Amino acid sequence: MKRTGIRGLIVLIGLALSLGTMAPTTALAGVVGTSDVISERQVASDRDRVQQALQRDDVQQALTDYGVDPAQAEERVAALSDEEARELAEHIEQQPAGAGVSIGATTILLLVIIWLLVR
Repeated sequence: MKRTGIRGLIVLIGLALSLGTMAPTTALAGVVGTSDVISERQVASDRDRVQQALQRDDVQQALTDYGVDPAQAEERVAALSDEEARELAEHIEQQPAGAGVSIGATTILLLVIIWLLVR
């Protein structure tokens, strides 16, 4: 009886080892360019800048005044292409010093978001 148990264990171990060697074990590697890394970080930075602008109370109030749900606006910003996020972030950046409180930045942000919602 002891031999039968050992034989069964040996068969199971052999089966496990043979199945383990059948799985593909190739790995693909490539060189990641510096421009790719910088581009990814820039896109993330642009999206963060726009998301931060949407979190401001004055922007959320203005969105509500225009009949736009702030949560829906955040979803739309998250769905922006990389190019659209960059352009929107540039519009925010191009405002004069202290634009964080300016009506101009809020207006541009609202117009772009409303345009995206209507589109």
